Formats: sequence, C-alpha cells, structure tokens
Amino acid sequence: MKRWQYRILIGVLWACFLGGAAGILSCLKDSREPGTGTQMEEVEPPALEEERWMEGAGERLAKKILAIQKKRAKKPEKGGRAKIAKIRPKAFAVREIPAAVQDEPVWMPEDPAKLQEDRPPVLYIASDLHYQSAETTDYGTAYQRFVASSDGKVVSYLPQILDALIDETILARPDALLLTGDITMNGEQINHQELAEKLHRLTEAGVPVLVIPGNHDINDRWASVYFGEQAQTTPSVSLEGFTQIYQEFGWDQAISRDEASFSYIYPLREDIWLMLLDTAQYDPVDRVEGAVRPETLLWMEEELKLAREEGVQVIVSGHHDLLQESRLFTTQCVLENNKAVIALLESYKVPLYISGHLHLQRTQKHKTEPGAEGYGIYEIVSDAISIPPCQYGILSWEETGALFYETRPVDVSGWAERTGQTDEDLLGFDRFKEAYLQDLIKAQILKKLWQAPKEAADRMARLYASIYADYCAGIKIDPKEVKETAAYQDWLWYEPGSTEWKEMHQMIKDSAEDHNTLRLWAKP
Repeated sequence: MKRWQYRILIGVLWACFLGGAAGILSCLKDSREPGTGTQMEEVEPPALEEERWMEGAGERLAKKILAIQKKRAKKPEKGGRAKIAKIRPKAFAVREIPAAVQDEPVWMPEDPAKLQEDRPPVLYIASDLHYQSAETTDYGTAYQRFVASSDGKVVSYLPQILDALIDETILARPDALLLTGDITMNGEQINHQELAEKLHRLTEAGVPVLVIPGNHDINDRWASVYFGEQAQTTPSVSLEGFTQIYQEFGWDQAISRDEASFSYIYPLREDIWLMLLDTAQYDPVDRVEGAVRPETLLWMEEELKLAREEGVQVIVSGHHDLLQESRLFTTQCVLENNKAVIALLESYKVPLYISGHLHLQRTQKHKTEPGAEGYGIYEIVSDAISIPPCQYGILSWEETGALFYETRPVDVSGWAERTGQTDEDLLGFDRFKEAYLQDLIKAQILKKLWQAPKEAADRMARLYASIYADYCAGIKIDPKEVKETAAYQDWLWYEPGSTEWKEMHQMIKDSAEDHNTLRLWAKP
C-alpha cells in the first residue's frame, strides 16, 4: 500500500471513531427519566442538526413543517406581499395523563403521533370561552349585577367547564383544539394568563392548541374585576402581550404568518392547512365589528395560490362571521368586508369557514341568489361554549373525502364526579345549566312585561326563554307547537307587536332546521 493511500485509510478510520463517540455522547446527553417528557432548548437549532430538536409527539409534524418550508423557500417572493415567515415548529412533549382522568378507559399508543397518522384528522372547535378567573371577583354586588345582565354565560363555572373540556380533549386526542376567539371575558390580563396556564395541560399531553383573538381579547376598554359595590377597570393586553402569552398555541408552529395581524397557517396534516384569521379590530381600542385587513387579504391570496399548486386543502377560520346567519342579530356580526373575503375564498374553492362571535350554533351555505345550486362556501358558526348547552364542535375528515361536523356538550357532571367535586350544581350540571339559562333570560324578560298579569307574564317569559335556549343551541323549533301553547296566546293578547314578540318570531324563523350536524364534500 502506498503512503498516500495509507494516510487516507487512517483518516477515514479516525473520522468513523470520532463520529461514533459523538453519537454515544449525544445519546447520553439526551437521555431523560421516563414519564417526564423532554425539554426544549430556546436556541435556534443549526441547519444541519434539525432532527435533534424534533421530539415527543410533535416529531412527525415538525418533519412535515420542515418539508413544507423547504418547498416554500423555492418560491420567489412577490412584491407588495407579506413575507413568508421562517418559523421553527415547536415540538410537543408527551407527559402523563392528569390524575383526574387516569381511571378513564382509553387506548394510548406507544407513539401518540402515530395515532394521528393512522386515521383521518379530527379537529375540536370551541368558541367564545369568555374565560373568567375566580380571582377577579368576591361574588358580591358588582359581580351579581354583571352576571344578571349577561346573555346566558355560566360565569361562575367557566373555569370548571374549561377543565372538563381539557380533560375530554386529552382523552380523545384530536389533531388539534381550535379556539376561535373571545377566549376571555373582556380581555383581562389576569384571565389571559390563567387561561394560558390551563391550556398548557393540553400541549404537555401532546394535543396542539390553536388560538386566534376575538373582539373581547385585545385592548378591551371593558376589562374589569368585580369586588364590592362597583366593577373596577383592570389591565387588558395589547397585541404584543397577546402574542407573548399565546405564541406557543399555534403561532410558533405556523408555516406562515401574516405581518399585519395575528393570522397564520397551521398544517393540520401535510395536505390540510388551517388558515386562522385575526378578524378583530383593536387599534387603538377594541371594536365589536370585525374585518380582514387589506394586507391580510393579499397574504391570504398568496397562501391560497401556493396551497392550490401543492394540492393542499385549506380550511379557514376567523372569529367574526362570514355570512348573515341571524334575523335577530343583524349588526356587528358579519365581517365588514365579507363580500371581498367570500370572493377570494370562493375563487380558490375553499370548502369551509369556521367562526364564532354570534353565540349561536349555525350552519349555512353561501348562495349567490336564492335557490342557487352548485359550489358555495359553507360556514359553521360554533356557539359559545360559555352558554348552555356549553357544547363544542368536532370536525372529522372521512375516508370518502367528506367532512363531517357535529356538536357535543362538555360532560361537566362526569368531570365533577371523577375529580371529587361536592358542588351539587356541578354534579348535576345538565339539569343545572338548562335551568340557569332559562331562569336568567326569564328574569330579564319579566322586567319588560309590565302590562300582563303576573301569571300570564310568568308563562310568557318562560316561553321566550325556552325559545332563546333552543335558538342558541341550534335546535329546530316547530312553530306550530309554539303557537298551540297558552303562553303564546298570552303574548298574542298582551304584547302583540312588542320588541320581544318580534324577537321570538325572528328566532323561530331562524330555527327551521337543526344546525348541529353537517356533512359536505370538500376537495381542494
């Protein structure tokens, strides 16, 4: 063997030895105690060491995001468009199931990420949490006044409803939980911080949480705490504060971010993207009305075009409504520029838009004119989980390619029993929540029925409250059954033509069908 060949051989052997030693050291360094999960380092990983930070249940998702980003990097940027954000996807550590749900029968694969790969995706949807911490009140006069004037939110039990939802979601292990805005009561910083702390249980269990803001979440002038006789103002959060608190709930895992808003794209699967829109207007302070910013529309078009080129299906979600869904609530609900948004989404054949804001369960297909057939984007409006029946939505992709949506009430009673609660209202929550909503609305209506005798007014208010409860829940209402009641005859006799009379008929007309299930074909 010649001297130069000998040197090459020695060099190769020495390189193999060093590589093997480095691998052993890496394995020793990365070892963890079982059941504790893995810890993420804050530093950005080197470009050639991408696999080192892919860990836990997020490993497969992280790999897919990297593959997508590599494809996107080859696409030339267009002038005037928002730049594509190059973002490190954040992996999710797998931890033990909380003790509160350990006794529940549940199949857990060795690799939780594999569960998501072996079945079509499932998305859980909850809207309008209006989370209210127990630390914001002494339950005194100011608080009672606030609760009495609400639209039915079960304010006193909002933390428990959320805890029960989190436990259910951990057990079901959907691909993600989507929160479509108005996640706090009125943007109180204390509510945001406590909510985010609770949501960590989901990400620690390997379930991604995706958050977008609503009109109650940022720069809210009505942010309050309730102690003593009067409510007092308390700090809300800015967009920067909101981003800091919730960046690990979808924002960090985005494959693209809009520079003009808290809008981003999350890859539910490699071929299914969720376009999550910030439709709230909060500069300099919050507004009830929603809109999609002009810059965001440009970003949307760029992303939709790229998705079409890649054969990716896009589902869009925002807090405010895309379509007019209610005869009763006709202002401040639909996007101010909804026509432009509809035109853009339909030009790319987007199948579905998911929203909240209305506090009503609704499903509707957009039609250019009455009776129009053929393609039109569908909207699902998820009712407020804070208002009875306190339900969330489940969107499933079927093997046939269809999308199926259904609602499910949070099992608060089951959660209360499992966790050893002693509050009878929580243990019998199904019964409690129905009575709570109807009693609250009935009390509000009774104040307006000053012309009717007491017994008639009581019947009338109870009928209104019953219709309102079904209206919120998206349940079909039979007008014939309503008109046959003695309470309806009381309305006809004492309050014909009143505002409340008109509201009842608007709710009945809106409830000609049930809105709690929907199946639609959805091709990209």
